[in-house]
Amino acid sequence: MPNRALPNPTEWQDNPYQPEWAERDFLYSPDGHREYPQHACKITYELSKPYIRNFRNALDIGCRVGEFTRYLHLDFAHVYAFDPNLWPDFRKNVDLGRVTHYNCAIGAEPGETMMFGGTHAMQEGATGRIVPVHTIDSFGFEDIDYIKIDVEGFEKKVLQGAAATIERCNPVIVIEQNHVVLKDDVQYSAKEYLEALGYISVAVDRRGWDFVMVRD
Repeated sequence: MPNRALPNPTEWQDNPYQPEWAERDFLYSPDGHREYPQHACKITYELSKPYIRNFRNALDIGCRVGEFTRYLHLDFAHVYAFDPNLWPDFRKNVDLGRVTHYNCAIGAEPGETMMFGGTHAMQEGATGRIVPVHTIDSFGFEDIDYIKIDVEGFEKKVLQGAAATIERCNPVIVIEQNHVVLKDDVQYSAKEYLEALGYISVAVDRRGWDFVMVRD
């Protein structure tokens, strides 16, 4: 498949984020805004922190409104966040001076994919739309110390398109593996893919979904 030009970073009109909101675990989302000190993303990130060797750059793939990004950007020098849906609340949850957002899907090879609502799976009544797909390797990122991936069953494809970055940077990787599986895939395929690369699971969240993977 031919190479596709890389997307430009998202340009936001404003950045209402306030630093004190992080101290209160204050989250804006389509469901409203509230303090959320026990959010699953916070718990997973805290599980992974002891295994992080450096805090240079992080990738948040499937960032949505920034539930996970908001914790990453407090510790890492910079965060690159990706989502095929443009959530207006993202700009309220993070300091955009420390985060670069890309409105695209991430996969195994450049091209396009059909999205239905917020997922790749067809949903009754949902209107499909075509979104661009890029690989992590095509961005040529350096000094990536952490990758979080939560893309509704697309995790293995994201990893395949990030193989060179993973080999070069050896990051801590957090992947969600639950009942959402693509039609041509099997459950835990992303975890097994990483294990074949020498990664091991060192922690899992209380739901049994988010796996913290590291490699010596």
